[in-house]
Amino acid sequence: MDRNPVWHRLFDIAVISNFEGGGFLERIVYDFGHFADFFDHIRRFYLGLGNVYEEGMHACFPPLAYCMYGMVARILCLDNAGNPDGLDTSGSGLLFLSMLTALFAVLFLLAFLRPNEAQRRQDRFLAVFLLCSYPFWLAIERGNMSLLVLLLLMYAMSLRDSERAVEREFALILIAVAAALKLYPAIFGVLYLAQKRYKEALRLLVYGLFFFFVPFVFFDGMAGFRIFLHNLTAVGSGATGVTIVGICGRIGERMGISLARGHALGKAAAMVYFVMALWVCFRNKNSWRSVAALTSLMIVFVAASGSYCLIYWAIPFRSFLNEMEGRKQYGKTDYLYAVLFAGVFFAYPVRAFGSSGMLYLVLYLMIAAMLLEHMVCVGKKLRRGSVNDT
Repeated sequence: MDRNPVWHRLFDIAVISNFEGGGFLERIVYDFGHFADFFDHIRRFYLGLGNVYEEGMHACFPPLAYCMYGMVARILCLDNAGNPDGLDTSGSGLLFLSMLTALFAVLFLLAFLRPNEAQRRQDRFLAVFLLCSYPFWLAIERGNMSLLVLLLLMYAMSLRDSERAVEREFALILIAVAAALKLYPAIFGVLYLAQKRYKEALRLLVYGLFFFFVPFVFFDGMAGFRIFLHNLTAVGSGATGVTIVGICGRIGERMGISLARGHALGKAAAMVYFVMALWVCFRNKNSWRSVAALTSLMIVFVAASGSYCLIYWAIPFRSFLNEMEGRKQYGKTDYLYAVLFAGVFFAYPVRAFGSSGMLYLVLYLMIAAMLLEHMVCVGKKLRRGSVNDT
């Protein structure tokens, strides 16, 4: 067996990139946006606006995120306040982003390591593999806040069941901060409800409301809140082709009905899947499947979701590996899920499906496998119950 697969993969990337003269990166990222999701939000602080939300619908992050962007804007102010449009190519801006990216890589590696010392070498290789995958490359190229949210949720999942009360409480705070940055991580509160940890769920709600509403103090209070809701509604009215709503819209167009009608049907289908994901979560409250079901909602349930959101699939992948570590024997479904987890990050791209189409195809196959598995389990229990009654 190859003992150094990561170094071979990095070597392959370097060789291919050199021979193709940039074509490799063009196919991987295909749209070089100069870290737009990072610098565009910072740039708003240099436009002389009374409130960053006044800039338009793309100023749609909760205020805690803009508090962070505001601090970065102050750090970069001297070199860039007079030329906000050149922020994404400024030396100070790129240096600062490079340091943040390096910090993310280190923290992600640490978050991925399991407590078992014997597994850590394997975990380091696997973490580097993931960092070399398309979803992570795209998230880094965009400079998207999803990178920070991923770290917060990964550390929260590792501390959530700690024997120390302080660490369990810190996990609640991490989830609350993640939800205050991107909103949809709030779905992880369902894990506490599924496990009947109601007091912790209540404290999580309190933390979440605090981190979401209090920062509006720095953005004109209720006036800023109303503009934020307007921007959020405007952005949420769209759909991408990889979410349930987006896929239904495309299918609708192919079938001859309007895109709007397809999106409407997609929203209904998304709600059905939302209920099914909660069903999986409550039936498997102590399994990696519950984490996977909730994480999938952050990727495919929302109407508009970038391909970089696939990095969130590292959260249930980590939970899956933790659960497999305690197994003496593996079943066929364990091997199947292992292959599908890897495929979400490394499925070979097919030109007809676009840059991330195959990755989403594997993701939907894995979701379908999880739902089918649970339906089969429910069917077996019902049959056993009917036999016992007779």
